[in-house]
Amino acid sequence: MAKSFPPDIVVLDTDGLLHARLARGKRDLRILQSKTYRLADDTFSASVVTPELVNEASLAEALRRLRVETGRWDKVSLLLPDSWFRLNLLDIPSFNERQKDALDLVRWTLKRTLPIPPEQLRIVWQVITRSEASAKVLVISALEKTLARIERIFADAGIEVVMIEPLGLNVWNAIAVRELATTKDRLFVYVREHEFTTAVFRGSQPLFLRSRNLSGERSVLQEIRLSANYLRDTLRADGFENCYVAGDRDEEAAAALSAEFNVAVRKVSLRDFVEQVPADAAPVEAELTACAGVFTA
Repeated sequence: MAKSFPPDIVVLDTDGLLHARLARGKRDLRILQSKTYRLADDTFSASVVTPELVNEASLAEALRRLRVETGRWDKVSLLLPDSWFRLNLLDIPSFNERQKDALDLVRWTLKRTLPIPPEQLRIVWQVITRSEASAKVLVISALEKTLARIERIFADAGIEVVMIEPLGLNVWNAIAVRELATTKDRLFVYVREHEFTTAVFRGSQPLFLRSRNLSGERSVLQEIRLSANYLRDTLRADGFENCYVAGDRDEEAAAALSAEFNVAVRKVSLRDFVEQVPADAAPVEAELTACAGVFTA
């Protein structure tokens, strides 16, 4: 197990949190504990980019119950829904990430795509590719106010949050580390009850990342068709070496993806990433796969 990450991971959503404790087994990771704790309906309220934490007592009580049942531990990796983040691939001219004004340049470039001032966001970035003229930069951002409040509630419970990342990217991390090196295109779709994430990777480099909330206006099938049309028209992506689908309604999503791209679709199974699957893991298989993905860094 990577020394830089603690064995405990929490997956937080608006209606509850999932705690998982992992350890290294003989061949793969082992899930030692996993349990879901409910939150009050009013814990979070809808907001731009990231929901706001408005009922801090609800989250604090869930963490208190968690600590009572799991004993004393003091560090955690935190995974949040993809739709709580803005995922952007930006082309930035003459970008040097080592310069002290690099963050200001990222914010200025991001400003054109945001409905709120970028100063309200916590921003991390990574240079993906570079040419003489510009750099392609992956930028992940979320509302600072929400993240800071969540961190403070964890700290009050005696737990330090050492990492905050999107769920879907860590499901992909778990997949990618087991694949052979390739330069071809791969498609990843992650479907949850209220959100839909699409990602395209050329080799190890992301070409397209998008997560959006699902509503009654569009079905999963419609979202897949819209994404497929965009990928064909914009990226000229007519075929993929591998296509993966994870999460809720994976049968429906797999059938739609197979029809759109005429490709065999692999459904992500937790059994491929851990030695033993907990008996009650079915409703949270994708989330537990993301917990395993934390340790691929």
